Amino acid sequence: MKTIGYARVSTIHQQLDSQLNALSNYGCTKIFTEFDSGRNTHRRELKRALDSLESGDTFVIFKLDRLSRGTKHLLCLMEDFNDRGINFISIQNNIDTSTSMGKFFFTIMSAFAEMEADLIRERVLSGLEAAKANGKTLGRPLENKYIDEVIYDYLNTTNSIVDIAKKYDISRPTVYKYLERKKIPLRSN
Repeated sequence: MKTIGYARVSTIHQQLDSQLNALSNYGCTKIFTEFDSGRNTHRRELKRALDSLESGDTFVIFKLDRLSRGTKHLLCLMEDFNDRGINFISIQNNIDTSTSMGKFFFTIMSAFAEMEADLIRERVLSGLEAAKANGKTLGRPLENKYIDEVIYDYLNTTNSIVDIAKKYDISRPTVYKYLERKKIPLRSN
C-alpha cells in the first residue's frame, strides 16, 4: 500500500515548499507536483498521480483547494476513490475518508471550497461593473485605424453588423459601441 501525495500551485511564481514539507512529513512515498489552475480538471500530473493509485493506497493533499475548486470535480474524485478502494486525506482540512465522518466532512468542505471560488468571482465581476459605471473602458481596445474602418464599412457598404464584427474579429456589441461613440444612427432594415 502506497501513500501518494499531490501538490499544486496556480503559477510557477508561487511556492510549493509548505505543501511538500507537509506531504513528506505525512509519509508520502511519491509526491506529484503541478503548476496549473485548480479549475482545470484535466491536469497532467494529477492524472499521473491518480493513475498510479491502486486499491488500499492513500492519496494525500495539503488542502482541498489544491486538488480542485469545484464541488462536482471533488465529488467525482471522491466517488472514484471510493469505487477503487483508495483512502483520501486532506492534511489541512483534517479529512480522512477511511472514516464515515471523514467522508461526510469531505462533502461539506468541497461545497465550501466551491462557494469561496464563487464569492471571489462575484467580487471580481462587481469590481468590473463598478469600473464600467465609473467610465473605465473594459476589454481589448481596437486600434484607431480599425475603428475608422468599422465605421467606414458601416457607412459605405451594405455589410451587416454581424459581417462587420466577423471581419474585424470583434463582437457585435463592440460595433454598436463604436457607432454610438461617433453618434452614427443605425440603419433601418
